[in-house]
Amino acid sequence: MTAQLLTSELSTLIQESKRKYPDIRAAAEKSLNDLKSISQASEAHLSADLRCRPNFATPFLLACGTRNPKFASSAVVCLQRLIVSKGLSDEILEAVLEALRECSSLALDIQLKVLQALPSLLQNYAGKLKGKFKTAVISHTAAAALQQLVASTFEKVVFEDGVPLGDSSTQVSTDDGAISVRESALDAYQLLNDICLLTEGQSPKVLSSATLSQNFGLELLESILSGYAKTLTVHPEQVHICRTRLMPIITRVLSERVLFSTTVRVMRLVQLILGNFLSALASECEVVLSLLNHMLDPDAAILWKRALCLEVFRSIHNDSALVRNIYSLFDEQEEKRNIVRDHLATLVRLASEKPAVIGLGNQSAVPITKPPSRDSSGEEVAIQADGLIGSIGAAVSLTEPEAPGISTRWSSLRISCIDQLDKSDAPAIPAAYIYGLALTCINSFSEGLAKFLLPFTLPVEMKVKKKSRPAQKAEESMEASATSENLPAPHTGRRELTRGQSIRSRKLPVNPLKLEDHAMYSEICTSGQMVENCWPAILAACSTFLNATLDSDYYHALIRSFQRFTQVAGLLDLSTPRDAFLTALGKHSLPSAGMPSLTAGNARNSPVVSGLESTDYPNDDDRVLSSSPSIPSVRKRSTVDSGAVLMNTRNLLCLRALLNLGIALGPVLQSSWLIILETLQHADLVLSYAEAGRRQGSGQLKQGSTAQTSNDGATAGNDFSNEVAAVKTAAARMFEATSDLPDHAFMNILYCLCNLLQISIFETLEAPADDLLSPQVLARKHHRLPSLPRLSLDGALAIQGNVFVLTRLNEMVTHNIPRLIRGDTAETGWDLLVEVLTNWLGQPNSSLEFRIKATSVLSDLCLAVATSQNDLSPEEQDIIRKRGLIALLGGISCLCDAQRLNSKISQSYDFEIHRAIIETLRLILEKCGESLILGWDTVFAIIMSIFDNSVSSGDANISDVKPSYVSTSPKILRSSFGPLQLICSDFISSVPHSCGLMLLETMYAFCAQQQDLNISLTTITFFQNVSDFLQSESTSLEFDSRVTSCPSELELINIIKVEHHSRSISALWLCLLLRLMRIANDVRLEVRHSALHTLFRIFDTCSEKLSLPAWRMCYRVVLVEMLSIDKKTYETLEHSQSLNVNDETREGRNETAVIMVGGVSKLLTQNLESLISSPNFSELWSQLLGYFGGLLSRKVLDISTAIFIGVTKMLAEIEDIGRLDQSSTAQVWDLWKDGIPVSHRDGSQRKKGNQDSVVAYLELLHQMYRFIGHGMELGQVKIVTERLHSCVVHSDAAAYSTDIDRMAPVQKFALNSLKRIPTEIPGALSKLVDSISGFVILAYEGGDETKSLSYVALSKAAMDLLRTCLVDHMRNGKIQDLTLVTRALDALGTPLRLKYKWRKEGKEPSPWKKATTTSLTILEAIVPILKSAPEAPDFWNAVIGISSCITSADTTFCNNPASIPHDQNFDIAAYTRLRALITPLLGLTSVPEPSRRAYAASLFSNSVIHTPHPDDLARPGQDLLQGLQSIHIGRTQDLPPTPRSELSYLLLNELFSLVSVRESTSEQLRLARAAAPFLILRAGITIKAYTHDQPLRGRMPQPWSQKKELLYILRKLVELNSEPGAIPDAPGITSRKKKHLHRLYGLAVEATGIADGDDEVKGALREFLKALGEDFGI
Repeated sequence: MTAQLLTSELSTLIQESKRKYPDIRAAAEKSLNDLKSISQASEAHLSADLRCRPNFATPFLLACGTRNPKFASSAVVCLQRLIVSKGLSDEILEAVLEALRECSSLALDIQLKVLQALPSLLQNYAGKLKGKFKTAVISHTAAAALQQLVASTFEKVVFEDGVPLGDSSTQVSTDDGAISVRESALDAYQLLNDICLLTEGQSPKVLSSATLSQNFGLELLESILSGYAKTLTVHPEQVHICRTRLMPIITRVLSERVLFSTTVRVMRLVQLILGNFLSALASECEVVLSLLNHMLDPDAAILWKRALCLEVFRSIHNDSALVRNIYSLFDEQEEKRNIVRDHLATLVRLASEKPAVIGLGNQSAVPITKPPSRDSSGEEVAIQADGLIGSIGAAVSLTEPEAPGISTRWSSLRISCIDQLDKSDAPAIPAAYIYGLALTCINSFSEGLAKFLLPFTLPVEMKVKKKSRPAQKAEESMEASATSENLPAPHTGRRELTRGQSIRSRKLPVNPLKLEDHAMYSEICTSGQMVENCWPAILAACSTFLNATLDSDYYHALIRSFQRFTQVAGLLDLSTPRDAFLTALGKHSLPSAGMPSLTAGNARNSPVVSGLESTDYPNDDDRVLSSSPSIPSVRKRSTVDSGAVLMNTRNLLCLRALLNLGIALGPVLQSSWLIILETLQHADLVLSYAEAGRRQGSGQLKQGSTAQTSNDGATAGNDFSNEVAAVKTAAARMFEATSDLPDHAFMNILYCLCNLLQISIFETLEAPADDLLSPQVLARKHHRLPSLPRLSLDGALAIQGNVFVLTRLNEMVTHNIPRLIRGDTAETGWDLLVEVLTNWLGQPNSSLEFRIKATSVLSDLCLAVATSQNDLSPEEQDIIRKRGLIALLGGISCLCDAQRLNSKISQSYDFEIHRAIIETLRLILEKCGESLILGWDTVFAIIMSIFDNSVSSGDANISDVKPSYVSTSPKILRSSFGPLQLICSDFISSVPHSCGLMLLETMYAFCAQQQDLNISLTTITFFQNVSDFLQSESTSLEFDSRVTSCPSELELINIIKVEHHSRSISALWLCLLLRLMRIANDVRLEVRHSALHTLFRIFDTCSEKLSLPAWRMCYRVVLVEMLSIDKKTYETLEHSQSLNVNDETREGRNETAVIMVGGVSKLLTQNLESLISSPNFSELWSQLLGYFGGLLSRKVLDISTAIFIGVTKMLAEIEDIGRLDQSSTAQVWDLWKDGIPVSHRDGSQRKKGNQDSVVAYLELLHQMYRFIGHGMELGQVKIVTERLHSCVVHSDAAAYSTDIDRMAPVQKFALNSLKRIPTEIPGALSKLVDSISGFVILAYEGGDETKSLSYVALSKAAMDLLRTCLVDHMRNGKIQDLTLVTRALDALGTPLRLKYKWRKEGKEPSPWKKATTTSLTILEAIVPILKSAPEAPDFWNAVIGISSCITSADTTFCNNPASIPHDQNFDIAAYTRLRALITPLLGLTSVPEPSRRAYAASLFSNSVIHTPHPDDLARPGQDLLQGLQSIHIGRTQDLPPTPRSELSYLLLNELFSLVSVRESTSEQLRLARAAAPFLILRAGITIKAYTHDQPLRGRMPQPWSQKKELLYILRKLVELNSEPGAIPDAPGITSRKKKHLHRLYGLAVEATGIADGDDEVKGALREFLKALGEDFGI
């Protein structure tokens, strides 16, 4: 037992430790080999050998040392087994003890196993363990067991609470008096009380003589409170224990100086109590919280206790609901202490307690302990890089292990103090650890307020409706920027205008304090009071930390919480804290040393002056935060004060937070916008000079720095550039969001932005009439908040500042065009502006960048004007839109008229300008295309301007000219497609009829171009939209004689231009169809197919509106023409071998033909009732079927399928078959007769086979039966049966299907088709029976079971059909000739002969069973006519064959031997049924004698139970009984009986019955004569086998089955009275009814001499001889 356990565990260790613990694996393999080498005679011998191998336990010791529960559990089990069996060596006992000690602190199950091993260890090795045994093992294990007992006690309470209250209860005392508790609750109550007493050092009341250490008692209490807090709160008696016992312990421990281990456990209890029992123990919790606040003071507690207190507060702040509860229970109550406020005040004092520890300075810095290396973060490098972008003072570089500042590297513990339960002494705590905890508490406090209050600020509309893009940005900006590590990508290129909300559509955010009816209003008020009363402390603490040395993680978290608190204050409409926090954030967004200045010596000669004097346009690289300056600015700045202190990434981080607050608080900021905008202006100036300084110092850096420094500078520059890009993005979003501001909020920001200008323009400005701006602000135009000192800018700085303001003002006004647009073109300078811009963008010699800028301005201007909705009437708006469109077309005209340069750069910019104008057109249409009335001709002119060689719709006959459309650039083509897509999808109803031809020409141009396939395909779908629109414009499409006379397209165009509305619509619709028909002959496959589908959909939708003449015209002009074009095209391809036309092209044309056939067939089917009444319908029908016949000659399956389906549907639509004349019907018959698809090729890529095509072919036959069924001729029946057989034989198998249990669709259709053949036709029934019989044997022809189709289900179904057909006709007297029945029986005999040999049988009944029942049913129906039927040898041969097949079976081929008895019973029943039918008839003179002998021979051969000796049977040419006289050697082997013995005995009885005396009629006599020789032979071979085999067996008995057969035959022979005339008389012997005994006399005598040892056989032989003697008269 021990060896097996050790072998199993060692094998497991080897498998589990393959990769991670190779040492364990190696040791385990060695130990396993040692174990296998030991001769395991007994347990004692094995133990003795193992004691001599001290290294055997090494893998188990190593496994325990890993402290991995999976390895340790297995190792402890093995060590326990070795200890019990005394298999441990004495020298490793100490190592074993150490291993058990290592495992004693693991999981409870492992501790229990260690505990189980200890008694055996003490018993077996007591003398060796003196001084070595460790009590820690027992202690830990016992503690685990006790914990489980405590947990089990409280689990019972949980279970008891879920059970209905019973009668048994006990009274216990609480603060509210005595209460009744149940049994388990009482146990838990007493247990908790005793644990508290034991922890406090007192005597327990229930647990007698029990002692617990204080720490372990506290751990037990923690496990109870953590696991069963909910249970305790619902039990007043448990709460009473916590109040009276537990809370005093906690208070005493916190008040006194106790060990670290005890304090840690008490602090953990405090966490659980505050989280779960705050309301129940409010007074006690107030005392505890006050103590925690008090202990945060440096004089009140030592460092590790302060850290524990802060860790408790950190967990409190992580639960915002708990903070609110504490504030509402204590701070809001006058008689209570201010817990939260006192705590935050304590954090403020703590933050500034030791400035040197946190590295407090003028501005935040990154803590470092060594110079930056390649692994330094980007922020550290950016701040430390000297001479690149500036820094915030001297970089802190110390060599001490713990540098000043708060960092996750040295200011945090890997394991919090409160989680270090295994420490008896306090760990070494970093000096900055408590400051990091304080900062975390502040951050969590702000985050909790934000998460709770912000959802209440969303307006109702924004909660139920989808937000627009700008509004969504404003609401989500705080979330987008909360994670400051994710920097938004900078904008590149011109910002495209997007569809914005209308003015005054955005609602003001809701002030949660006004939600008085809300269910959580009390908590909202509590949160509001927290913000209002605690913000000074939060601001003071955050301001201290904002100037401290923090690493990236701490600083990002601080900014995020600062931003959150500011947003909450703003949304609560608390302006004082909001402005205070915005001001503080603005200060930290700028360098502490203020603005940079130009050097005195170079200021006067600065390039700024020359820049102002020149007419150069601004360079975007000079503006860091300005995206699109509108006035000249400085191009270069070469002189920068080297002593200037510039911005760093943390300034930019604060600036980004400030801008995001502007987005989030925009509607409620009022005059506080000034703080944000002025900070942004200052930052722009600083960053502009920082960029100049970077460029100036880059050369010096390369010359005087090492390669490492250069790399660091590059890293810093990239990091700084990313931050600048993020700030630029935030600023752009803030100004973009002003378009959604309400009017008063927009006026606030506009006024504040203008207030930043350094020029005297305010005398001309009117102060906004806004009550949100105070009178003091309105009176003092230059009011600034005192916290942000205004910069006095002059000279170049003033210009640069104004550039910033005007740029932002221009950007803001661009977003607010609907508010500001006024006046006509002359007053607003529209004409001049358009003329100048178009001239500038069309000048090829001008600066390319400038031309692009001019295009951008023109596009933005036209878009803004066209989409404006500024209280203008629809007529005025339409005029303004047309002006914009004309301006855009003028810009394109300038590009076309000017002399282009030949350079590729100039052409590329021309293309870019062209694309930008078209994109503007798309935006205009997108925004106002529905209301556009004028200017549609201009729209189409702009769209068509991309094509080099387009043909006007009125210049030539379009049917004669096929223009080639090529765009100037594929990129422009895609851009130009956008406006057309908008028109055809959304604004088709706005296009006037006069522009309908231009629309069709534009659509055709985009379809015909071959540069972009997707555009062509998409444009084709637009024809459907246009057609639907034209149909909706008129109740019916009127086609008068001018239209239906098939004029040319030019004539149609003239009709459109001059005729009235309805007629022009019809002509335009017909022109649309002709264009679409032309596209349907495109060389591209996808285009052709898309055009065809669209064309047929158009006809399908307008079928109800077309009159009969219109349909005829459409069929003749469009459909027939389309079919003829396809035919000509394919014939051209077939004769184009010299052109190297590939097969793919031909296959594509075939696919097109499939679509054409399907579409035309569907259209004709839908309108056949109206077309069939046409006088020329026969011509139409003949023309169509002729085209279909030509398509069938291609011999393509898909085409054949489509044709057959189409013709089938058309025939099905004709309800009155008389409406289709004989000529048309004959054409359909010829099409079906010659179009059998079994030989057609499959041109599809997936190779689906011909199943679908053949099914469609047969479905057409079903429809044809309606028209030709009653008039069919025998020749047609023959063709039908031949075609059906060919379809079934040559059809392909469907993928993933089988026809064993269910017929394939083709097979099912074929049988149904046979059912519908009229049998009244002379000779038709014979053809039908032959065809069905062919289907019966189809599965077995060739004997190949690996064919794809098995035809098994078809064979079974054909048997049913054959039975029904024959039986019905025989009952009706229509079958008098047995030839048909003979052929049917021959077919049914095929599956019978293959019984057990044919493996594909399917589900029951198997084919041979089905054939059996079918044959018997047919014979039952034919029996009445057999007595009078003439001699029919073939028929009786078939019947005898059926009988032989029923009674015979080669069981060696049976796959399921268990089914043989069931099959035997089936055959017995079948033979019994057959015997009753044919036995009375076999003696008739009409039955040939060979048939009777064949029947008897069948009974003989199938009645044989044991295989006879070959010599006992007659050979060819011998007499039947001559074999009985042969002499041969006997057999000794046991001959197994046939598995169908019961049937064999039945057939043996039948032989006796046939020979026995009955009525002695002539019929009986004939049958008896045929059966008598076989009966004698059957009995003779059995007796002879006994006489030859038994002597060889000696004393061995005869096998029972052979003996049973012998006895049965002897008994039946004695009982038999044979027909006297059945057996000829023997010479000299006179007998009437026992002649059969005379024939077997010699064998019986010989057997009598052998049967001495077998009394039964001997007795049977005596009876045999006795009967013979009696017959002799002896």
